Amino acid sequence: MANDTIVLRFSDAKFSYVESKPVLDEVSFGVRNGAKVALMGQNGAGKSTLFKLILGEVKLNKGGIFVTPSDATIGIAKQVIPPEQMELTVRDWFATTFAEKPYNLDKRINDVLNAVNVTTVLTKKVSAHSGGQQARLLLAYALIQDPDILLLDEPTNNLDETGINHLMGYLLEYDKTLIIISHDAEFLNCFTDTVLYLDV
Repeated sequence: MANDTIVLRFSDAKFSYVESKPVLDEVSFGVRNGAKVALMGQNGAGKSTLFKLILGEVKLNKGGIFVTPSDATIGIAKQVIPPEQMELTVRDWFATTFAEKPYNLDKRINDVLNAVNVTTVLTKKVSAHSGGQQARLLLAYALIQDPDILLLDEPTNNLDETGINHLMGYLLEYDKTLIIISHDAEFLNCFTDTVLYLDV
């Protein structure tokens, strides 16, 4: 449930990859703590760029991005598993997200695997999973971090209907801030409470 505390704020944000074509032009908005935001817009409107800006992967040309508190954690599902991690077991791979291995690691892993509808053995190597299963593992890897702000980019792409329903149930219960890019309107309507629309 969202409250009035603003956890993420863009102030007069300007960004462009090339000077003649701004992606963001003096954009200002705030995201409340606990909000579930659907980030929408046509292809090329800057949705993925907005995620890169939030993560600090690219910098604004002008304006500011403010996260409150300043040490708030931000998580995103990566697109690929690094090659050097492919031979880890599922348990050891999930453990890499923690500075210190939690006592209830197996339970936490099983909870997020259930959320994305993956059944596997924790001692199985990551590389032994199919491409679709690896995509789900990446999504689960973002969920297990339990970040203050969770960014999801088309999370239903590699999920079947059962997987989508599992994820929907998980996100309905997620009590932190969520910003999600998806073209699946039915999926978004089930749990988002705010729409942020980027125009081209």
